[in-house]
Amino acid sequence: MKTPSAHLVDTDAALLQALPGAGFADAFRITLSDEQARQSAAQLAEQMFRRAPSWVTLLVSIRNRAVAVFGLRAADMQVGDDRHSGVAGFPIIAQSDDMVQLGFDDKHLDFRVWVRRDAATPTSPAQLTLTTAVRTKQLLGRAYLGVIMPFHRCIVPAMLNRLRS
Repeated sequence: MKTPSAHLVDTDAALLQALPGAGFADAFRITLSDEQARQSAAQLAEQMFRRAPSWVTLLVSIRNRAVAVFGLRAADMQVGDDRHSGVAGFPIIAQSDDMVQLGFDDKHLDFRVWVRRDAATPTSPAQLTLTTAVRTKQLLGRAYLGVIMPFHRCIVPAMLNRLRS
């Protein structure tokens, strides 16, 4: 049986309350294997970044060079051993076994990423949902979001699918 690919789902309105005024939000979901379903959300997030496709790592590297001149933070796809500092360079805001919230506030925009693991039920397999929300603060933040969104919508499902493969 073929494993379903990552797919777009409705965003959880309760999560979005953590970033009032967010102008962009989306969520993608995958079905987890039995082994993955026993791992914490933070472990799954770390694996997702560690196993990012090489083309994603290349795009992030290009993005980092391009945005440096505008004072935007560099994204770091590397996962270190110090789990207290964050996941792939993104600070951990909140964490439980079932969910990890990453993100930061910057002068141009604020963003949050939630990685949530949902346990299997009698009618549904275990799933992992990655929700992204962004609140822009000024023209540069809105311009950046407009440029990055087409890439985001390809990168997130690709990273989730790679995690599941």
